Amino acid sequence: MKQSIAYGIAGLMAMSSGVAMAQDRYSDDSHVYIGGAYGGFKARGGDFDDDQDFYEFSFGGFFNPYLGLEASATFFGEYGGDLVEADAEGYGVALIGRLPLTDSWGIYAKAGQFFWDVDVDSDLGSASTDGDDPFFGVGTDIRLATNLSMIIEYDRYKIDTAVEDWPGVDDTDLDTVKVGLRLRF
Repeated sequence: MKQSIAYGIAGLMAMSSGVAMAQDRYSDDSHVYIGGAYGGFKARGGDFDDDQDFYEFSFGGFFNPYLGLEASATFFGEYGGDLVEADAEGYGVALIGRLPLTDSWGIYAKAGQFFWDVDVDSDLGSASTDGDDPFFGVGTDIRLATNLSMIIEYDRYKIDTAVEDWPGVDDTDLDTVKVGLRLRF
């Protein structure tokens, strides 16, 4: 037991020294990054109420420690009910406001526009629709290494999937929770 505690303390000391060394590089004001995330989403509105998963790729940058811009590509899985199923994907552009709480941890909010495509299948047939609607989110980032951060984020995508003459197919909000990594350059 004493040996396990000693190994645990040694491991914490090694990790904290790595974080301290990374702080000099990470405290730069501006940077660019690429990222990837995986998470779950919940479709709200109409009959879309199943929990599903999705993935996202992003490219962004910060002009200073507080303000950034991000472009993302998001791929949702199939969702829907017994009568109607849908498959959505799209790309977004968002402005990010970040509040650094420590040298290795911060919280942020973002808002932007999401350009989407949705394929809808039902007993009445199939249809495709597309559009652009706003989205917003909040999250936290935690630096794991000099150039690597982990994010945890909640987003809401407002998608107007209204297909003319189809009952039960209307506006759908997609609520997402994701975990991801960002590689900083």
